[in-house]
Amino acid sequence: MLKKILTVSTMLLSTSVFAAHHEETPMIAEFYECSLNEGVMVSDLVDFARSDFKAFAETNSLTMNTFIWEAVAVSPPYDEPDVRWVNYFPTWGDYFAGDQAWRAKAQAVAQGLFERVSCSKARTFAVHNAGAQPAVAQEKPLIAMVCNLDEGKTIQDALAYRKAVNKVSNGMIQGSVGSAILTPALGVTGFDYVAMVTGATDDMAGVMDNVRSGKARKALQEEGLENPAECITDLHRSHLIISR
Repeated sequence: MLKKILTVSTMLLSTSVFAAHHEETPMIAEFYECSLNEGVMVSDLVDFARSDFKAFAETNSLTMNTFIWEAVAVSPPYDEPDVRWVNYFPTWGDYFAGDQAWRAKAQAVAQGLFERVSCSKARTFAVHNAGAQPAVAQEKPLIAMVCNLDEGKTIQDALAYRKAVNKVSNGMIQGSVGSAILTPALGVTGFDYVAMVTGATDDMAGVMDNVRSGKARKALQEEGLENPAECITDLHRSHLIISR
C-alpha cells in the first residue's frame, strides 16, 4: 500500500492475522525495507505509525494488519535495513482497496513517513499458518529464518516440519509461541521461504533458552524431526501498529 508513493521517493503477528483464515488459504504480506532518516529513532516512526497511519487506515476502513520489524541481530545480506514495514491483507481485493485509498488520499501521511524513513519498493509474500497463534502484544521478539530447501524437499515438507517444531517448542514452555511460513509471491528472489516464530517476550525467552541449552535439539531428535532446509536465523523486535 505504500508502494506507489514510496517508490517515487526511492514495514509480530497478532492473533487476528491468521485466526480467520484456513491454513490452506494464505494471506498476503507486503514488505518494505526501510532506513531511518538522520536523527530519527525507531520510537519516532512507531509513534507516527500508531497515530497518523493508523488513523488513515481506520478512516478509510482498510482491512489490514500492520507491524514494524525493528532489526536487532540480522545477518548479511539482510542486515542493511533498520526496519521492515509489514502490511498483511486477507485478500488481493483488500490489498488493492488499500492501494487505491493510499494513492488517492494519503498525501499528508506519506509526507510524514518520508520525513522519517526511506524505503524500498514493495515485496509480497504468501503467509501460511505453521503452528499456534501468537499472543497479541504491543511489542515482542520475532525470529525470522531465511531458508533454502534441501534437494528433493518441498514447501509442504517445510510446513510439516515447522508445525511439528512449534508443537514441541510450546510443549516445553508454560506458554505458547506462534509460527508461520512466508513464500515469495512478487518481487522476491534468492531464497525459498521465510519461517517466522513470535510470541510474548517471556514465551520467546523460554523457547530461545531451550535452544541455547540444547534441550530443544534433544527434544526434536527424540521426535525424529530434521530440518528440510538450510536457514539463516535473524532476530527482530516487532511493533504492533494496526490489528483489525
